[in-house]
Formats: sequence, structure tokens, C-alpha cells
Amino acid sequence: MEEQSIEKYGQGTEAAEQQTEAGERVNRSPVKQYDMDEEAVGRKRNKSKFHLTGSTVAKVLAFLLLLISAIAGVAAACGCYIAADEGMYIDSKNEVIGDGLRGMANREAYTVRDYLQNGYEKAALEYLEDINAEVAVLNIEDRYAGDSSAFLWQSYEKNSALSDSGFYSDLYQDIYMPTSFFSEQGSNGEMQGIENQTEYIFRVFFDPEFPIEDDIRQTYENIMLLYEIRYTVIGVLAGSVLVFILCFVFLLCAAGHKNGREGIVPGVFTNIHFDVLTAILAAVICVGFIIVDDAFNSGLEETIGSVVFCFLGGILGMLWLMDFAIRLKMGKWWQHTLIYTVLRAVWRAVKFLARAIWKLLSGMPMVMTTVIVYLGISILEFLGCIMFVEEEGVVLWAIEKVVLLFVVLYVALTCKRLQTASEKLAEGKEDYRVDTGHMFGAFKEHGENLNSLGQGISRAVAERMKSEHLKTELITNVSHDLKTPLTSIINYANLICEEQTDNPKIGEYSEVLLRQSKRLKKLLEDLVEASKATTGNLEVNPEPCEVGVLLTQAAGEYQQRMEEKGLELRTSQPEGTVKIMADGRHLWRVFDNLLNNICKYAQENSRVYLSLEQREGKVFITFRNMSKYALDISPEELEERFVRGDKSRHMEGNGLGLSIAKSLTELQKGTLDIYIDGDLFKVILTFDALCD
Repeated sequence: MEEQSIEKYGQGTEAAEQQTEAGERVNRSPVKQYDMDEEAVGRKRNKSKFHLTGSTVAKVLAFLLLLISAIAGVAAACGCYIAADEGMYIDSKNEVIGDGLRGMANREAYTVRDYLQNGYEKAALEYLEDINAEVAVLNIEDRYAGDSSAFLWQSYEKNSALSDSGFYSDLYQDIYMPTSFFSEQGSNGEMQGIENQTEYIFRVFFDPEFPIEDDIRQTYENIMLLYEIRYTVIGVLAGSVLVFILCFVFLLCAAGHKNGREGIVPGVFTNIHFDVLTAILAAVICVGFIIVDDAFNSGLEETIGSVVFCFLGGILGMLWLMDFAIRLKMGKWWQHTLIYTVLRAVWRAVKFLARAIWKLLSGMPMVMTTVIVYLGISILEFLGCIMFVEEEGVVLWAIEKVVLLFVVLYVALTCKRLQTASEKLAEGKEDYRVDTGHMFGAFKEHGENLNSLGQGISRAVAERMKSEHLKTELITNVSHDLKTPLTSIINYANLICEEQTDNPKIGEYSEVLLRQSKRLKKLLEDLVEASKATTGNLEVNPEPCEVGVLLTQAAGEYQQRMEEKGLELRTSQPEGTVKIMADGRHLWRVFDNLLNNICKYAQENSRVYLSLEQREGKVFITFRNMSKYALDISPEELEERFVRGDKSRHMEGNGLGLSIAKSLTELQKGTLDIYIDGDLFKVILTFDALCD
């Protein structure tokens, strides 16, 4: 039954707190509900709104464009590099073709030289008939000859030359090389003579029409193709770079966004520790590089394998960057790394160990703690001396440590005495004195300062008690001296009120005089009681007291007065009997002061809640009401004497009610706590429950 009543009390408390703000919340509720509906509609609109960064299709297309632009950009960059290396941006067309075919010219020149120096002139001529090239030989000093008359040997007939100079074509390359050449012809029509060891020029001519399908023609076509698109590849490179940058930025910005979901959505790899993910990616790249390097031997296969490997590596790298962008947007990405987790665990372990050691040492007496730390340091030093110091040094170290031990013990014992003295003074034992007879230097000075501090506290306490006693005596004596004439004033004012007179002003003045005299009498009585309660001079006779009965009687006394002001009084208490040790007279005065305070300062047409609750061996008596004045004052200030919530002071009251209630409560071994929440004023009295 008691638990049910407590539950009802909890519901009543919640209702009370709702009622305290009824005047404002009723007006605010429709507006708040309207705002909530608007926010809900806004959220639905945001969810239904399409964002390009949250579209999966847009991300896939951007990823494909990124890969395509990367491949196109690399190809265009290679084309630009080759074109620049071949001089296609500064040389003429024939110079570009000649430079491009120089490798072919070298090959054909060496082949023809080998045939000639071995005496196979006919084989050289037959070889040249199947390719788009002809060869002529001349001396180095004749390299600037304007016609073919200086040629020592040539593979074509002069009358078949393409130009008047006898040159086969204007497209040729000169190759310098030493060779054996026979300059005299024998009777059998073959080349004969002595071997010539000088260097000759092998001029390799190319047929500008390239009529034969050979690798020279293929090389020529490749050169021409690159020459024709040499400026186009620059545009492709620029466009690829631009598209790559746009797609790259878009993917990083779109990472973690998804239509229909708010906030940043984790990716596939986000649950993996970032450093572990990075290590896996690096390992995959290293293994892939080793596989490509070992698996392919030919140049073409190795090139294709390298391209495929770079392509896959680029995909993995982009996914890694997108995952990193998600982690950055989610914040504190470093906390989701294995290194951070391990270091954090190590730090926690170290901190736990340090706290355990500190707790262990702090639980020991100061002298024992000092000795343990000293012995620990000495053992470490002893181990170091054994390893690095000779025997004589160990003996000196031991003597020094024995001497130092007595010094440490003296310091520890002295500090312990000073600590004990400071603890005694902190506990209020101002007459405690520390013995400074065996102390030296700063320790002795500090001990004497503590003794002087204790004496100063004793003098201050004595003076304070004397001052309080004098104030109490003054208030009591003055109040007693004022009480006799004030009683006479009240009696005569009462008699004047009862006299019959034709002058209505006399009756009015006598009523004011009587009312203000009674108010002054009440002030004197409260002042005397407040002084006695504060100094503990009131007689307190604690006895078992039924709080529920006393609270119900107090509420009944003020029921009519509250109804006159439009206050609705609601009480709640357990069905069982709740008892405490208290003085019934003083407890009644506490209830009377608090209820009187409610009648003076509560908001008209509001509810007042009185509740009684018992739990965990304590009894809680709560007074709760709404104030008619703004409570821009702290609870501590309200507890002081002559402080009122009505700062204009145009209402009755002297500001002593709460101060008296608090002092009387503390005299009965209880506590009075004031809580202010806006205009809600709440007082909670707490006493120890008395078990049957």
C-alpha cells in the first residue's frame, strides 16, 4: 500500500510541475505542435528531395568517367611525350619522318654493309628490292655533294632516280660506319680490290610513296598518324585532366551521402580499422607488382600486365580515398585505427596501474609509503651499481644510503606530525598544538605557524561567540523593553476603537494604529525567536511525532485562507503512519511559516502541493507552489534574514519566516532545502525516519 501511495505521489508531483507552468504552456502548446508538424514536413521533404551526390547511378557513372579519363589522359600524355621527343612541334614534316625512320635506316645500312663486305652485292640488291629503301655509299668528304656522281656504290640506276641530281629521293638518312669495300672490278665482272679500312657514309633513301607492305611503311604510317594528331592529343590530355579532376572531386564530395538517408552513411570498408585497410591495400599492390614482374617475360606481355595492374590499382586507390573521405566527414577518423586502439588500451592499462599503485600507497601511512619508495629506488640503484660500478663504489653507495635513510625517516616523521596538526585544525580542534621541540629549519617554522593559526582560530571563535551572545542579549533586552510600551499602545488603540464617536476619522486612525502595532509586535516576537533559533538557545524536546497528522492539521488551518485567494490545495501522503523524532511545537511553527509564506506569495488561481514521502530511511516533506513574483534571487539569499521574494516590499511580511523555519528544522536534526525553477518555488524538509 505504501508503494502504491508513493507511486501516486510521483504522479502528483509530475502533475504539479505541469500545473506550475499551465498559464504559459497552454498557450504555447498549439504553436509548439505546429512547429513540430512543420519540422516533420520539412524532414519528409528533405528525404524525398533528390541530391546528385546521393545518387548511386551518378557515382557509378562518375567512377567510370574517372577511369576512362585516366586511361585517355595517360595515353594522351604518352602521345604528347613521343611527339615532343620526335620534334613534331618544332621540326618540319620531312625532318620528323627522317628522324622517325632513323632506326630503320640503321638497320638497312648495317645489312647492306654486311652483304657488300662479304662480296654478296647481288644479295644486297635483291634484299633492297623487297623493301621501301635504297642505299648509296660515298666518302665522308663527299657528304655535301649535290649529285650522285660522288657515289662509290648505289643500289638503284641513276636514270630511275626521282630527282635531276640522281638522288633516289629527298627522304634519306646518312649512317657513318667503317667497312671493307672493293673499289676495282675484275674481268669476271665482280668487285675486286684491296680492303679499305676508312669510314664511309651509307646513305639510306626511302621511297616517298612507300608502295611495299613492310615494317618501314608501318613505321611511316604510325609517324604520320601521330604527326597529324599531335595537337589533338594536347586537347585530349587537357580534357581528360579536367574530367578526371571533376569526377575525383565529385566522388570525394559524394562519399557517404545517400538519397533517403540523413547524415553520413558508412561505406563497405568503414568498419575495418583504417590502418589495417591501408596495410591490406599496400600489400595487395606489392604482391601484384611482384606477380606482374615475375609472370611476364616478353615486353608486350609485361606492358599489358603492367597496364592492367595499374588499372586495378587505380580502382582500389580511388575506393580507399572515398573511404577516407567518409571517415573524415564522420569525424575523429584516427580513433578507428588499430594503432589508436592499441595505444589507448596501453594508456588505460598504464593509467589503471598508476592509479592502483597510487591508491595502494595513499592507503598506507606516510612514513611507510616514504620508506617503500626509498627502498624501491635504492634497489634499482643497487642493481645499477653491481653492473657498472666497482666494489669500492658499492660500499660507499651503501654507507650513503644508510645515512640517507635516517634523513628520509626524519623528514617523513616531521611531515606526518605537521599533516596531523593541519587535519586536527581542519576538523575544528583549534586548541590542538604540534610539538616543535625536535624540528629544525622550515619544519619548525611551519609547525609554529600552525600553532599560531590554531590560537588565532580560537580567538576568532571566542570573539564570534561573544558577539553572537551580545547580539542575542541586545535583541532580547530591546525586545523586552519595547514589548511593555507596545502592549500598552495596542490596548489603548483597542479601547479607542471601541469608543463611540461622531468623528469617523478617529475610528479609521485607531484601526490603522492597532493593525500596525500588532504587526510591530509580531516582528519583535519573530526577531527574538530567530535569534534564539540561530544561536541554539531554544529548548528542544524531541519525541516521536506523526508527521502526516501534523501536516493534515496545518493544511486544514490554512484551507479557508487559501480558498479566499483562489488557491487549490492538494496533499498526498502514504496510507501508513510516518514518524520522526521532533519537537511538535517547533515543527508546527515550521509548517506554519511555510504555509503562511505560500498564502502571501503564491500566484492566485493556481495549485499548491503538499506531499509526504518515506524512502531509504528518510522522510521528505515537500511544499510546492507558483510564485506571483519573478524569483530572480538565489535560494541562499532567501534563507537569509529580512530577505523577501517581494522586492518591492509592499506586502506584509518581514523576511524572517524562512530563516526561522530553517533554524528550527536544523535544531531538530533535519534539513530545509529551497529549489527555484523559473516561477516554481519548492521547499523540501528532510528528517530521519523513526522505525517502529
